[in-house]
Amino acid sequence: MTLNRGMIGVALLLAASGSAQASMRCASGLIDEGDTVGVVVSTCGQPAHRQVSAPAVNADGVQAYKSVTVEDWVYGPTNGLYQYLRFIDGKLVSIRSDRK
Repeated sequence: MTLNRGMIGVALLLAASGSAQASMRCASGLIDEGDTVGVVVSTCGQPAHRQVSAPAVNADGVQAYKSVTVEDWVYGPTNGLYQYLRFIDGKLVSIRSDRK
């Protein structure tokens, strides 16, 4: 009987230990890490601020190996809450919130 409880406990811990994924609620739905720029814009609208860092290029004008486009977006303030989103090559990789 104790062995079964232990196995159930381990199974529950393994199920709960999956990677945490941030999400953000917008007027027309919920966005999650992994969503594309297009999905975020259609769900949340345009951000209040958007900064794009283009990929690095070599001297010959060719995109450097493994360089990426990084976009940082800011939504808010909504009741003093700012939402900060980061995209890498068009894919949402990070959502964080901060009150200022």
